[in-house]
Amino acid sequence: MTSVDKPVSENVPVPIDPKTILTGDIVKMSLEVPSKGRNVSGRSWKVRPQKRASTLIKTKTNNLTKTFEERLKEKEIRKESLELQSELREERRQSKILKKERRLENERRRAENEFQQAQKSAKQLNLGKLSSTLKAMSKKQLRQIKKTRLNPKTGVVEYVPAYSK
Repeated sequence: MTSVDKPVSENVPVPIDPKTILTGDIVKMSLEVPSKGRNVSGRSWKVRPQKRASTLIKTKTNNLTKTFEERLKEKEIRKESLELQSELREERRQSKILKKERRLENERRRAENEFQQAQKSAKQLNLGKLSSTLKAMSKKQLRQIKKTRLNPKTGVVEYVPAYSK
């Protein structure tokens, strides 16, 4: 038999692939979104506004409620993430505290070293010859002149620059 000899039945429905049907937007919308009543104008291709919760069209996928196990699992995940956040915050706080302690220790050590260095290089300036001594000094030497002061916070004698407050 050839292809011409085959009997053609016109009333038999041919299975149609949905991918071939969905060519235009109107067809896509009408197939995807189930109608929730008819428009007053009768125009079925008009898109329903989905801004209000009352007008939302519920489908199988967006109307499903979660099972109790899924909710418990999500709750557990949320709890773990909160614990991790608090851990990270605590770590950051501890590191800040350690940095502050280290900085204060370094400042204290630096002040002690300056004091010892200033004690070694300290000279008693003769008040009678003070002006001539100061005039003979270079700028760098003048910057090295320190005076003693009692630190009000620690109660320790320290050397400070001559013109500091």
